[in-house]
Amino acid sequence: MLVEVLVGLRASADYSFVGSTISDLGNTACRTVRGDLLCSPGHPVMNPAFIWFGCTLALGALLFARRHLPGRAGTTAVALWCVSGAGSVGVGLVTVNENGALHGLVALPIFLAQPLALAFMGRSLVASQPRLAHATTAVAALSAIGVAAFVGTVAVDGSWAIGATERLALWPGYVWVAVVALTRARAQVR
Repeated sequence: MLVEVLVGLRASADYSFVGSTISDLGNTACRTVRGDLLCSPGHPVMNPAFIWFGCTLALGALLFARRHLPGRAGTTAVALWCVSGAGSVGVGLVTVNENGALHGLVALPIFLAQPLALAFMGRSLVASQPRLAHATTAVAALSAIGVAAFVGTVAVDGSWAIGATERLALWPGYVWVAVVALTRARAQVR
């Protein structure tokens, strides 16, 4: 998210965190979208960041799960985080301005997998840390609302707050994964 914000601040004047997608920060050439000229001089940083994030998300899920996400729900959560990570890698490899249809196809699993990964993560944590589990389930619901709003925005015409709804779908989960990992690691130290 930090790289995204820094690259977004250097994007063209028409780029908006509310009205432009995260993927527009990976544009390798300027393009006009809904009347806005979107250029991202930071794309050489953003696209590798998508790839790096996807790899670390999947690897982190695999390493974290062994000790902290028990049962089938935990295994399912890890698999879904790996799917989301693979989608992020795909987003970094296939930019929206070069092949929009394929980019959308590789990005789709992120939006499908992440709310489910959070929900299964919450289910896995319920026996060991019920408050953390319930909070994780609430974040899953927030992410699902964001996904529904994002899909609705895309289906209509993409002009109303597409960036805001996309960030609502994704950012809470990205922050919450770190919160859960730190909480569980701290509990292990005690």
